[in-house]
Amino acid sequence: MQRLTLPPRPNWEARLQEVGFTWYAPTPEHPVPYWGEDACYALSAAQAAQLQRDAQTLTHMVLDATGHAIERGRLAELGIPAFLHAAVRDSWDRDDPSVYMRLDLAYDGVNPPKLLEVNAQTPTSLIEAAVSQWQWLEDRLAAGQLPAGTTQWNTIHEGLLEQWQHLTGARGVGQLHFSAGRNDEDIATVTYLRELAQQAGGSTDFVIADQIGTSEQETHLLDHWTLPIRHLMWLWPFEFAWESRDAAYLARTHTRFIEPLWKAATGSKGLLALLHELHPGHDLLLPATLTPGALGADVVRKPLYSREGQNVTLPGQPSTPGDYADLGVVEQAYTPLPEYPAGDGPRYPVLGVWVAGDEVCGLGIREGRGRVTDNRATFVPHVITADPG
Repeated sequence: MQRLTLPPRPNWEARLQEVGFTWYAPTPEHPVPYWGEDACYALSAAQAAQLQRDAQTLTHMVLDATGHAIERGRLAELGIPAFLHAAVRDSWDRDDPSVYMRLDLAYDGVNPPKLLEVNAQTPTSLIEAAVSQWQWLEDRLAAGQLPAGTTQWNTIHEGLLEQWQHLTGARGVGQLHFSAGRNDEDIATVTYLRELAQQAGGSTDFVIADQIGTSEQETHLLDHWTLPIRHLMWLWPFEFAWESRDAAYLARTHTRFIEPLWKAATGSKGLLALLHELHPGHDLLLPATLTPGALGADVVRKPLYSREGQNVTLPGQPSTPGDYADLGVVEQAYTPLPEYPAGDGPRYPVLGVWVAGDEVCGLGIREGRGRVTDNRATFVPHVITADPG
C-alpha cells in the first residue's frame, strides 16, 4: 500500500460542500485539516480483493460473537447495564434489522489485516467514504490526474440503499424517524441516510435528539413529545442513552431502533475479547482479554465504550484524554500501525471497512498524526490500481 500526493483540485472546497460535507477545514481547536485533499492511499487490485475477503470473514465472526454474547448471557461482561439485557435479547430474537457497521483495521498491504475495533451504531465518516471520496476520484479521472481504469472499493452508497430497500420492502418498515444531536456532522450524516431511505420508498421525518419525548401513558418514544415513533434511526450512542434521565424507557419502549438494540453488544470493545476466546490464534484477530494483565504489558487498554480515541492507553504511554475513564476496559495486544512519511511528520492510517447489512461494501481511510486515531484524524481517499500484466 502506497501513500501518493496530488495537487489540490481548484474547487475542492465547493465540491465537498455540494454533498453536504462542511466540517473539512481546520479550526482553532483542531488545527489539522479533517479532509486530505492532496493525498491518497493506493492499493493493488489483488490487495483490495484480499482485503474484501478478509473483511467479510471478520464480519461473519463479529456477528457470530454478538449472538454468542447475547445467547450465553454475557452482556454484563461487555459493560451493558442489567436493566437492558432483556431488551437487547428481545431485539436479537426478533432479528431487528441492521443497516450499517464499520470494521476498523490495521493493514500494511503485506500482512493480513488485524481487527482493531468495531463501530456498530454511529456511522462516523460515512459521507466522506460513500460520497466525497468517490467525487474526488471522478474529478481526478476527468482531469487526467489518475491513470484510466483507476477505481475504488466503494459501493457503500449502493449497499446502504439496498438495505433501506430491504427494510421498507421485505421487512415492512413504515414510518421512519431520523434523529441526531445538534452538530453539523451528525445532522448531515442523518440527512444522507434519510435521503437514501426516501429513495427506497420510506416515509420519513426528522427530530433533534433532545426533542424526543417520553410518557408513562405511551408505549413508544414521542416525536416532539406528542406523536409515537415507530422506527428510529438514532445517531445517539446507546451508552449515552442508558445514562440519561429517561434511560428506563430504552428498555421497555416499543420503538424499534436502527441501529437495533442488539448492536450494543457488537459495539462493546469487550467483544474483542470474546472474538479472541472463540477464535484463538486467528490471523485476522489480535489477542484480547477482559482480565487485566493476562496478556502482559505490551497491550493497548481501551474502555468498553469510547469514541474517537478517548481514554486509550498505548504501551508505556499515558492515557489519552476523554470522558470514559470510569468504564471497564479491554486489553488488546499491541500492533503498530503502518507509518508513512509526509511533509510535516509521519502518518498512521486506519482502514475502515463499511458493511451494509452483513455484506462488506467499501473502504474509507483515516490517518492520524499519532498512533491513536482521534476525532480530527484526516480522512484520505483511496484508489485501486490495476495489477501489472
